[in-house]
Amino acid sequence: MRECSAIELLSELDNALPEEGLILLLGEQNYLKEQIEKKFEEKIFKDNPNSIDYIKLAPPFTVDEFLNTISTPPFFSTKLVIVKDGENMTKPLLQKILSFSIPSFTKVLVITNEKDIQTLKGDFIVVRDYTVPLNKVEKWIEKKGRENGKSISNEAIKELIRRLDTNFYALSTEIKKLSSYVGGRNEISKEDVVSIVREIPEEDIFDFVNAVLFERKNDAMKMLQYFLGSTNQENLILFQMLRTISIYLIVNDLKNKEGMTLKEINAFIEQIFHIYIKKSTLEEAIKNIEKLNIQSLVKHYNMLVNIDAKSKTGEMNLPLALRDYILSEFS
Repeated sequence: MRECSAIELLSELDNALPEEGLILLLGEQNYLKEQIEKKFEEKIFKDNPNSIDYIKLAPPFTVDEFLNTISTPPFFSTKLVIVKDGENMTKPLLQKILSFSIPSFTKVLVITNEKDIQTLKGDFIVVRDYTVPLNKVEKWIEKKGRENGKSISNEAIKELIRRLDTNFYALSTEIKKLSSYVGGRNEISKEDVVSIVREIPEEDIFDFVNAVLFERKNDAMKMLQYFLGSTNQENLILFQMLRTISIYLIVNDLKNKEGMTLKEINAFIEQIFHIYIKKSTLEEAIKNIEKLNIQSLVKHYNMLVNIDAKSKTGEMNLPLALRDYILSEFS
């Protein structure tokens, strides 16, 4: 058994199919999880996704049915068997499937929402890590640009990440929009990203975080619903929530411990986060700090960091986790 991250497997698939016959994809639905399945399809069937050698299975099925499916020789060179809804299989059935020797002419993808499984040793790959280092995200954006016939400037790449974080669904969609927007030009610039890719205003995020911190349940849920529905950028929402609470903690130290003025505080925040906060927003933040318990702020920050980590490893569905987080504060 070999364990690798999703991004490592995708890089491997750029060159060749893995030697192992079976790949087990764990965790909640994820963009990179979908891309692995798509990459296998492209690698094996090129432009013919309706090939007779492309077989999809879903429970219930028997051990014999699985063995017959993987053992029957393909009509062409390679057979791809996708086992969906693996979480609905019994554990004995899954363990048997993982222990089988897969014929060299067959590749099997077992896809499950399970976060962790006690597996046997065998000739298969396990993927449970869907996190992506920043330099890999940048290379991925470059590659997506090339797929759409465009190059993307370094400044534009950084601006895309600043606005969308590592939301690959949103990044993929926005790169397609940008490619159409620039028309005959070969390069997508930072100015193009600023013009086309929407970001959530800082003031809106401050209002949202304040609604959570001050337990205004209806306001918090309405704003979250609006953000998710209008932008589909849950990763960006979480990133900005973390940044806002960080700013609260920093402002508390700079104002109450260092005695800095509003202008000095804003200059400090701009240096760290590359944003400028309106004077009225900063004044409101300072007033709010006087009403808030710092330990409570730290608790919120740690909870959101935990959500961020678990959503990126596939253990949590991010939009649902954000809703549950808000609701838990009012239970």
